[in-house]
Amino acid sequence: MADCQECTLEVLDVPEDIDEDILNLYFENQRRSGGGSLVSLEKRGSQAFVVFADPETALRVISKSHILCGKTLTLRRKPPEDSRKLLLRGLHPETPMDYVELYLENITRMASETDFKLDEVSKKHLNGVKVTLERVECTDSILVSNITPALTEDVLELYFGSSRSGGADVVSVSMLGDGCAKVSFKDVKSVDSVLQKSHTFQNTDLVVEPYFHFLHALVDQASSGAHNGQGLLSDGNQTQPQIPDVSQPSVDSLLNQVSPSTNTSTVAAPEPTIPEQSHVFVSVTDASRYQLISLSKITEDLKKAHPKFDIILAGDGVQIKGPDQIEAERLKNKVLEFLTGIVQDHMTNDPLRVEFLERDDVKKRLELSLKMLPSIYGVSNGTVIVTSSSRIAAKQAHDLIESQISQFTLPMVSEYESMVLSEEWENFRMSLDFCSVKVSDTVITVVTLSEMEKDIQAKIVEFLNTPRQKETILSMESGKLKFLHLHHQDLLADMGEIQGEPGVCQLAAEILTDVIGSVLTRKIVVKNPGICRFLMDEEGSSLLAEMTAKFQVYIDMTKVHWEPLEDKDILELAWNMMPCQNFQRSSRQGVSGGLPNGSTSAHIEEAKKMLAVLGSDFNPQHSTLESTNIDPVDLYSSLGHQSESEDEDNQPQVLQVPDPQTSSLPAITYSLDEDASLLLAIQMSMETNQKTDTEDIQMALELSKSMSIPNENTLLEKGVEMSLEESIKSCNTAEIVVYANYSHDLARVDIALGKKVGLRRHEEKVENRNLRKLSVYQKRCIKLIERKHAVEIIIQGTTATLNGFKDYVSAAILDLENILRRTEHIMSDSEILKSIEWVWFEPGSTTSIAYPPEATVFIENAWKLRQKKIDILLNNQPCTVDFQKMEEHCSGAGKSVAIKRMMMNTEDLYTADTDEDYSLLSCMPEVSAVNTDSEEFNNVVEKLNNKLLWNQYRLKKVSIEQSSTEPQVERILYHGTSETSVKEICIHGFNRSFCGKNATVYGQGVYFAVNACLSVLDTYSPPNADGYKYIFVAKVLTGDFTVGRHEIRAAPLKENSSIPVRYHSVTDQISSPSLFVIFNDTQAYPEYLITCKKTYKH
Repeated sequence: MADCQECTLEVLDVPEDIDEDILNLYFENQRRSGGGSLVSLEKRGSQAFVVFADPETALRVISKSHILCGKTLTLRRKPPEDSRKLLLRGLHPETPMDYVELYLENITRMASETDFKLDEVSKKHLNGVKVTLERVECTDSILVSNITPALTEDVLELYFGSSRSGGADVVSVSMLGDGCAKVSFKDVKSVDSVLQKSHTFQNTDLVVEPYFHFLHALVDQASSGAHNGQGLLSDGNQTQPQIPDVSQPSVDSLLNQVSPSTNTSTVAAPEPTIPEQSHVFVSVTDASRYQLISLSKITEDLKKAHPKFDIILAGDGVQIKGPDQIEAERLKNKVLEFLTGIVQDHMTNDPLRVEFLERDDVKKRLELSLKMLPSIYGVSNGTVIVTSSSRIAAKQAHDLIESQISQFTLPMVSEYESMVLSEEWENFRMSLDFCSVKVSDTVITVVTLSEMEKDIQAKIVEFLNTPRQKETILSMESGKLKFLHLHHQDLLADMGEIQGEPGVCQLAAEILTDVIGSVLTRKIVVKNPGICRFLMDEEGSSLLAEMTAKFQVYIDMTKVHWEPLEDKDILELAWNMMPCQNFQRSSRQGVSGGLPNGSTSAHIEEAKKMLAVLGSDFNPQHSTLESTNIDPVDLYSSLGHQSESEDEDNQPQVLQVPDPQTSSLPAITYSLDEDASLLLAIQMSMETNQKTDTEDIQMALELSKSMSIPNENTLLEKGVEMSLEESIKSCNTAEIVVYANYSHDLARVDIALGKKVGLRRHEEKVENRNLRKLSVYQKRCIKLIERKHAVEIIIQGTTATLNGFKDYVSAAILDLENILRRTEHIMSDSEILKSIEWVWFEPGSTTSIAYPPEATVFIENAWKLRQKKIDILLNNQPCTVDFQKMEEHCSGAGKSVAIKRMMMNTEDLYTADTDEDYSLLSCMPEVSAVNTDSEEFNNVVEKLNNKLLWNQYRLKKVSIEQSSTEPQVERILYHGTSETSVKEICIHGFNRSFCGKNATVYGQGVYFAVNACLSVLDTYSPPNADGYKYIFVAKVLTGDFTVGRHEIRAAPLKENSSIPVRYHSVTDQISSPSLFVIFNDTQAYPEYLITCKKTYKH
């Protein structure tokens, strides 16, 4: 027996597709498995037992790893027999446990003290039934119960594979249901280690006991389900067979273990009473089999034959419940017999018939007929499967289905061809019940129910022979429609000949839909001064037509707008755009007359009415006008952030106004009762002089109205300015949409259009000293020139740069020069107030009363422009100033007063700037004029004081002094520049990034001359329109220097240095340099600015 044990191996996890023959061949092959001669091989499910001829072969086999048919096999020695347990088979279910114990005591006394023969024990009967005793092998598995849903197979494997549980290598974990699981170990000794410990995991006490396949087979089968549709028993109240522990080799110890007081059965013995109810469940997982049971009468028949049992369909199986366990098992067997008798027949049909049988309406109709057999059918993967309770029933179901189906064909005549291609045919076909239709080139095949064949055929023939008209509307963008008319004329012409037949019309509509869907679009936005005007003019239209024909595209210009400005004189048009001015003056200076006497409340009501009228007609929105930044091409000629203040003369002016939507303040709201009453009370209470009630009330009302009404002039002025700016902006941006068949055509149009426009862009400059100081009116005139000619005008100092298309720029230059010439006599506001005074006279009085300063400026500008009459508001009263009659007429009061233009004293009048006072930097806070009595005045005109640049320069000087070998690291040098670069240098310093403006012979940096005579040359300091030149006197950190080269962008490295160190600057020659070039912006500080002018001696 020992030798047999040593020669036997157990194979685990054997796949189902590997049979005993393959295992025999494998273990007999010494090269593959290390095996040899076999005594026997037996496969039991997923296990196999192999007995070799000698122990050495078994030892050699178990020492190797084994892979067969791609699957890994696990081998171990066969578990030894458990000497403490015997298996008693064949017990009657009603045998009490006391009888079993007496029986065991009886037969064991008959045996020898060392052993007893099992075959002799089997001759004894128990309770009239023959029983057998078998030896039990040590189990390699345990049964774990009281498992919560949180304990999954993975968790159980980790737990029982750890030392905490006493386990070792876990082979597998199987969930058995009802809170139980089977855990199998590689070594049977692990089971004893696990059973000796108590197990608590996640606050749950686990119940662990040995697992024997002969005791728990029913549990396994219930959890795994039945194969081939057979239901398996799962009885929660079933009494399991008991195995009393029988120790060997002594009989005395055996008797002690089987005595009633020391019974240590594997499972506790139940009470000797029969359970009141027995439950059996037959699992039916196949849907078709379950449906067939529900259609059959098996459950009703069994229930009638066994009224004490409840037999019902529950969940996914049949539940049997009754008082007798044995009878319940018999009923279960009958259900299983029914399930095993179920057959499935596969019907061969063509695809059209399969499609017909798969229809829900057809299936419901046929299942009513099949119910009596009983049978059902289903369609899977194009195959009709009939499921019946027997082979005969399956044949009957097959014949019944064939008899219910009818198939007929209609010839495909020419009249039908267009009909079956139409959308109406598809709708008609889908509307037919119990019918499947297939159309081929020659016939129309129809499958339907036999009883409905004539009706279906009549409907189809009637539909095919009834002519139908159809109209299809295809919606698309207007641009796509024009593209089709332009490049698909032949296709549209062919479509126009199609009439009548719905199928052909539908085909044409589908073709057109595909063509429309293939049309590609791209939106191209071109930003260029005057682009909209150019594209709408003859030259631009010709260019677009050329690209349309060349690239086979259509260019939609719907969003390109250009309206020519009305052909009027620019000066007159600009003046007409000026708002009617409203100026405040006291009632004593007005000519509107006194207010009639009345109560204070009456005056308040009058104030409220005036406020209400203005408030209802005008809802102001405050916005801030800021200059638009221009992308710089040259840092020294860029504008930066400029101020729009009229008082900052000499400032570069960019004539652009931002979008009014980008900057706004909350609108002013009024409370008429509160404002009028409060201001009236304040004014009357603060008046200390003794006045009449009429005068008090009148002044209070005037003050109330002036404080309650917003500055209408300012708001209206801004509104006009923003409207004009928006109009100019729209002229400079063109948005076109291109339609094409191919994406590369869209790209070619985009590139070609940008190139053509770029080649036609032109720029010219106009120099004029008057550009330095422009009034609001002059700025308005220049804006109108931009709008009229579709150009861009940028003012920088005394230079006006005009950008746009060449013809437009040339025409705009003429208008600009004309405006500057005609308005050169117009003085600035400050000059007007210093030299001119407009006054008026009370009727019958010779004492003049001066107009407010703002009114004086307005009237003087109108007089200079030779206006005959102007409208003006004085204290919200409409007035007219007549220059021919030299009088002011108040429309409200119906009175007129004389006016007069008076010149100031000659001493006051002499305020014109002299050439010596001319300074480009007079408005900058960092600049201070040098006293003419000081020593500095002999060399310079203006001294700069930029703290930021000076601090940066000082830090750089300290650094160079520490690293330089030259005794002199700082020099006073000169740098000539243009007028447009002066302010940029004063604010931001010298910038090497914009080198190359004048020369880069010795490197691409900032150049400084040793002598001023070099910087004063026109090449380096070009004069402005008035002949003035600008030279900076700068402190420059030259440090260590060497000879420069054209291509360098930084000072070169020193040749003899052990570490990479660069020179601080470069020069033209080492011995006597005439210039220096630096490559670091902080190495130079602009200290003085010389403003000079060439003079010629005769």
